[in-house]
Amino acid sequence: MNRRIVVLAVLLLVAIGVWWSLQEPERVERTPAEVGASVQRDIAYGPHERNRLDVYTPDLPGPFPTIIWLHPGGWTSGDKARSMPVWDWTERGYAVVAVDYRYAIAPDTVADSVDDALAAVGFVIDHHADWNLDSDRIGVYGFSAGGHLAAMVGHADLAVAAIAIAGAPTDFDPLLDPGVTFFDGKRGPAVVDAARALLGCTASPGTCDRLATESSPAQLSPGSADLLIVHGDRDPIVDIDQAYRLHDHLVAEGAAPLLVIVEGGSHEPHVTEGGIDVFFDERLLS
Repeated sequence: MNRRIVVLAVLLLVAIGVWWSLQEPERVERTPAEVGASVQRDIAYGPHERNRLDVYTPDLPGPFPTIIWLHPGGWTSGDKARSMPVWDWTERGYAVVAVDYRYAIAPDTVADSVDDALAAVGFVIDHHADWNLDSDRIGVYGFSAGGHLAAMVGHADLAVAAIAIAGAPTDFDPLLDPGVTFFDGKRGPAVVDAARALLGCTASPGTCDRLATESSPAQLSPGSADLLIVHGDRDPIVDIDQAYRLHDHLVAEGAAPLLVIVEGGSHEPHVTEGGIDVFFDERLLS
């Protein structure tokens, strides 16, 4: 493999991960503590050091409807303690669970990130009574790479009532085509190598198709949870085609996902026009 292409792929992979850090939202969310929530931090749901979650509960009678938040970061950065659009939802009566998961950095891959997301959601369901959560009113919300993981939770058909994803990659197949743009308008061999690195098939390119399918919710069977797909029509990071791919695939499979394309929307989780808060309120607060 051309050494220059390898270097470009590594740089691209790092850039994908740090992009979110460079685009910190201008408005600062209030923390759960500032709205009167209690918190239990760094609860282990698995053996890896990043298998940790924080549980925020409001100062209200429970059991609580719950939002599980899966953070962005291109599968290679980010953490549960960053500013997130659901931090102040405890003021509205929600419990919020923020999850860390393994980065897709060798030897770990996107599949490991997915496994951790599934394990974390399963852990919250199994231990809901520990934090007075309502097991019948659990939702999952993810942005960007976290949105991909949330969509994979839907495919696994865990016992959650609703899932919302924003700006999420949903199909790895196009990312293996050097003619398709992926990140920040970039395309070419370095983009393909970055995708292969995320999937963990750099040493055996022949396995990439299988791994891409296994990690692509736009190619897998739908789950039973209500699903909202939100995407900005000017997203420069994750092409809007990824939202259409997931929606059209699930409809063809007999599901009924909601698709909201936000006019002028970029790559960010605060897509209030997308109705994410209303979507969860209608399904978890009633």
